[in-house]
Amino acid sequence: MTNDDNAALRAQSSSFLSALGAQARGDLRWVSVAVFLATLATVAFSGAVTLIVATAMMSQTPAPWLWWLAAAGVLGRLGANWWRDQLAQSISARIRLQLRQDLVHNASQIGPKRLSVHGNTAWWANQALEQIDALHGYLARYLPARKAALITPVLIIVITFTVDWLAGVLLLLATPIIPLFMMLIGWGTDAVHRQQQAQQASLAAHLMDRLQALPWLRRMGALEQSADSVQQAAQDYRRMSMRVLRVAFLSSAALEFFSAVAIGLLAIYIGFALLGLVSFGPASAMTLAAGLFILMLAPECFLPLRQLAQAHHDMNAARASANALMGLDAIFAPNAANVSSELPADEDRAIAVRLTDVSVHFEAAANPVLDHIDLTLKRAELVGVAGDSGQGKSTLMSLLAGFISASHGQVRRDAHWAWLGQQPHLFHGSLRENLALARHEPIADTDMLEALVQVGLALPDAGLPQGLDTQIGETNLGVSGGQAQRIAIARALLSGATLWLLDEPTAALDDATRDALWSAVIKSARARGITVVVASHDPVVLEQCDRVVLVKDSSLSQIP
Repeated sequence: MTNDDNAALRAQSSSFLSALGAQARGDLRWVSVAVFLATLATVAFSGAVTLIVATAMMSQTPAPWLWWLAAAGVLGRLGANWWRDQLAQSISARIRLQLRQDLVHNASQIGPKRLSVHGNTAWWANQALEQIDALHGYLARYLPARKAALITPVLIIVITFTVDWLAGVLLLLATPIIPLFMMLIGWGTDAVHRQQQAQQASLAAHLMDRLQALPWLRRMGALEQSADSVQQAAQDYRRMSMRVLRVAFLSSAALEFFSAVAIGLLAIYIGFALLGLVSFGPASAMTLAAGLFILMLAPECFLPLRQLAQAHHDMNAARASANALMGLDAIFAPNAANVSSELPADEDRAIAVRLTDVSVHFEAAANPVLDHIDLTLKRAELVGVAGDSGQGKSTLMSLLAGFISASHGQVRRDAHWAWLGQQPHLFHGSLRENLALARHEPIADTDMLEALVQVGLALPDAGLPQGLDTQIGETNLGVSGGQAQRIAIARALLSGATLWLLDEPTAALDDATRDALWSAVIKSARARGITVVVASHDPVVLEQCDRVVLVKDSSLSQIP
């Protein structure tokens, strides 16, 4: 990557992070108030301790109010810092929650099919969890630390000038060294953080791919090679993480060194002034109380700067995360104008689905899969979708389901719909647990049994020896293809969906099972007034539909 590319990335990520900071501007004002109060409490504590020590060294008894002032300073600092930390955590939690909600909303708009083109489930989970969580340090530590670095050193330097202007000059000259060194370190660590973020997402996707392909790897005898591949990817990520930690530790040590040198120079000046070896300016008037007060405040002057330097690594991590999240905006942007929604309340209630001037165009395709189509489906209508493979039947079904979004036009449909594909997905668990997924609220066993009867799978059944407690394994293990389809239809019945979208539901079934299953679908749909859209190559299925639409050459036509 060239220097111009790095500069462009830095500018873009800085703009993104600045926008996040703008969202937190109101809370950051209160953070500034908390920092100011904590600094005043520190000054009060330092002044009280200084007077207590100076009085004791003169063999006098310190006034009781000094002890109260010292205690108030400690409690005030603890309380102000606690308030600051609570505000910082609140800022981070609120903004990260909003980012996740925006990501999920945008992802739901473009649908899972478009999402899968850019990364698998683990990759997207990494974006929603790890990449957004990487912003926590910037929001909860860096932004408050930046406020503290602007307020505390200035306030302490001003107070030091009022006590001894020469000590104030020394502090003023030493203070900019830490931010300057921090900037130099930051320029060199951006690339490391970007590489770590990219490798972390790649590792998650790599592991997910291997887990999904595990049955095939086992059959091919490639488990050992796959394990070696995952181990190598993990080792690469470990080495990258160690590079980041190494940079953080070395830079922190260097910053501690510079602050220690600055405080040491100040201590030398005060010591020489008290010994009378320096008589320039206010040095001749230096007292033990003044020198001790300045030495107690000096570390507090550098503390926020050191904390900011440490938090600068959080900003670098957030900058790398910002680059990744801005890349997601590029994915979502082309579909930002799409309109896909539920049927409005004033829509003709006899209509279940309405497509108006809809086009679907995939990025890699030269021509649209669907080109300015219109389609209206009535309630309780049974509609077949026919067409040769590759003409767009599955695209139309995915569009109706919201799995993809339209490139142009408007899609309106019933809010409550159910999907049934050629390979219905049953989860590892009991039959009861699979049927219970139909609704959020609990479903009575009697309702489940009734739904199974309606789809022709009445219990007891020899294929389901334990009834509702029959266990179903991964990839529908333990049930036949016809049983899996019937269970999926029963689940759709229990869901109360008024629109069923069926994509080649009988393709993998023999004729007898197909006829029984399709008869059950028609009977259930007619009895409950359910709109059914079925994409199929099977003429037996299509013949029993109320009407059939043909998908061909990116357009729709009615089959007589």
